[in-house]
Amino acid sequence: MKPDLKQTFEKLIKSEVKYQSSNFGFNLLISRLQRKYSSNASMAELNNCLQEMNEFCERYEPIMSKDIDAMRKI
Repeated sequence: MKPDLKQTFEKLIKSEVKYQSSNFGFNLLISRLQRKYSSNASMAELNNCLQEMNEFCERYEPIMSKDIDAMRKI
């Protein structure tokens, strides 16, 4: 995971910040992970959510570049 994004991903998953992506799939992922974490707010669940978000961003990096840059500014 890119270290500069870990904190941002944590904040997104914990619903501490809002982010609206132009990528519908990424918005769905954020919403799903927020619900998943809110139902079980443990460190293990947070780590699972962080891993899933990171894998999504790495897999779709070519189409996520604008979002990644925007999230670095959060």
